[in-house]
Amino acid sequence: MIKYMMTATALKFFSLSPQTRHMYRWLGNNLGQRRRIRNGLSEKYIERAKHILDVYEKYQVLQKGDKVLEIGTGWTHWESTVTRLFYDVEVTLFDVWDNRQLGAYKAYCRQFGEVVNEEFHLNAEQRERVHTLIEVILKAASFEEIYDKLDFNYVINPEGTLDPFADNTFAAIYSSNVLEHVERRILPSFTKDFYRILRPGGYSIQQIDLGDHLSYYDPGVSLKNYLRYSDKTWERFFANDVQYFNLVQRPEWSGYFDEAGLTMVNEEDISADISSIKIDRQYRGLDDQDLRCLTLRVVHQKPGTP
Repeated sequence: MIKYMMTATALKFFSLSPQTRHMYRWLGNNLGQRRRIRNGLSEKYIERAKHILDVYEKYQVLQKGDKVLEIGTGWTHWESTVTRLFYDVEVTLFDVWDNRQLGAYKAYCRQFGEVVNEEFHLNAEQRERVHTLIEVILKAASFEEIYDKLDFNYVINPEGTLDPFADNTFAAIYSSNVLEHVERRILPSFTKDFYRILRPGGYSIQQIDLGDHLSYYDPGVSLKNYLRYSDKTWERFFANDVQYFNLVQRPEWSGYFDEAGLTMVNEEDISADISSIKIDRQYRGLDDQDLRCLTLRVVHQKPGTP
């Protein structure tokens, strides 16, 4: 619990002012990139690639020339790069600030190329396409060169809203471990914008991390440790701006997507052990499955015909 508390204190400090937030982002980009290059492509990234490709295939999501949008494209544009390696589509990369890491991105792409033949069932055409595009990425001198060659469009909106995008545009909107960082106050309008900017018949493919992000710094703490605290206690001692997460639970997520008018196609979850936690009364209305839900994967479709 000591590491947990120290992490919370440090993140509170980095949230104090624009200057400390800038310092945090600079440290995160520089130290984070070194760590990612050193640790290499993890099995989690391979699994994420398999998941989104499986969804595309199962529901026949994409056709040549379709437009897709990644929410919170982050350091390495992972889902978008995997999508582009397998499909000839136009990709928009959306984020609220620039935390791209070219070195880590290239390292992940190179390592993906080394394992893709073993991890995925590729036909000859797919194998040639994937390795050709990875070579293009590795030879590029900048992200801008990569975007030009892969038909990527990089969009930054510090307001965090999807207002820049036109109605009925995208065949798919996807994210991985991003929606939990969207401010709770804008979530109703944010998910309604999914409906607005998806074309009829388009898909929303989301992986949402419901874990306590502070616990990732302290292996001795439950992965849903925040369940023991009231909102007042959480805001006072643990909430921060630089690694904000909204504490939204599964029933609320279901409500947001339902209210947006999207139709549930599939839902999967991964559970955490919460037996060591005394649950705060504000969470006691949730059933055991919802309390234990750690990772939520949901696929929704906008009604209508493309």
